Amino acid sequence: MAIFPNLDTGNHSKRIHNGFTLLELLIALAIFVVLATMAYQGLANMLKTRDILEDRAKTLREMQMILMVLGNDLEQAVARTVMLESGQLESAFLGGEQTERFLVMTTAGRPNPLGDTRSEMQRVAWLFVEGTLVRRSWKQLDALGTNPSTDETMARGILNLEVVFWDEGGGKFPTWPKETNKSTLQDLLPKAVEVTMEKRGVGHIHRIFELPGFPRWL
Repeated sequence: MAIFPNLDTGNHSKRIHNGFTLLELLIALAIFVVLATMAYQGLANMLKTRDILEDRAKTLREMQMILMVLGNDLEQAVARTVMLESGQLESAFLGGEQTERFLVMTTAGRPNPLGDTRSEMQRVAWLFVEGTLVRRSWKQLDALGTNPSTDETMARGILNLEVVFWDEGGGKFPTWPKETNKSTLQDLLPKAVEVTMEKRGVGHIHRIFELPGFPRWL
């Protein structure tokens, strides 16, 4: 006689179910959404922080370049007066409240890669106009008729700029020459120039540039 196994054990609670229920899928999906949102917010904050750091680094590099160029101009300043287009003589070094160009000077060491017949000195000025810092240079040292100039924008977003001039005795003056009606050999070049700039995203930058002690007169 053949004996067949009884497949129905009667214990329905122990049956094995394959797959997930709809509730389990909804819970898993909700957990995934929460984790994905947290990961996205973390990534967005990281990218925002990176952009801020890159902008600040770029601004700092820009300010370092400005200070380097300004320092080179001041270190090569010479006591050489120039003739303007009007035929009047202008002091070798000017600066402060008496001029819209907060620094004007004659510099030596002008590059001449083409070997042109011209002076190795150059007249340069630093202008501060509506938050923009501009370096202006003239083609000729002394104006004979017209004297074209070239402007180079050095930085934008400068909130404030102050300049102070030191003389040989350690005195500080808001303008140079110290007395506009006085022009002596001792007043041609200051001993040092103190510059304070406030740049958006950087804050205050303070530098003191010492001018060369020679030549005093050219």
